[in-house]
Amino acid sequence: MKDSKAMILLASVALLAVAQAPAADEGPEIYATLCAACHGHGPAPLGPYPALFGNEAVRNVGPIYVALKTLQGAGNMFPLCAVASDEEVVGVANYLAAANGSLVPAISVLDIADLRPAVGDCPPVRR
Repeated sequence: MKDSKAMILLASVALLAVAQAPAADEGPEIYATLCAACHGHGPAPLGPYPALFGNEAVRNVGPIYVALKTLQGAGNMFPLCAVASDEEVVGVANYLAAANGSLVPAISVLDIADLRPAVGDCPPVRR
């Protein structure tokens, strides 16, 4: 009886993780929408913003690095915490990490809660 309860619990957790993860093919579309205008589509920097393809930090630190920078901003980058959903952050972070050959495991939306700034610390969306 204990083993069947444990199996049901594990299956439920696995299904929850799959349901919350964006489809693997959404990463490029999310990147094009949220990032490409400033960071470009290749390894050459676009203006003052670093290229995210061929980026050693993205490759070495992995998707958590991209997620943190996406949510909190960095340097000239406006934080996207009021704009990007957890699913979008995960999608673009895992996409960029994989595109850069990162060996760091992919992240899930469950990892984002610890990175997301408090509501009061997230700048309002500019329109």
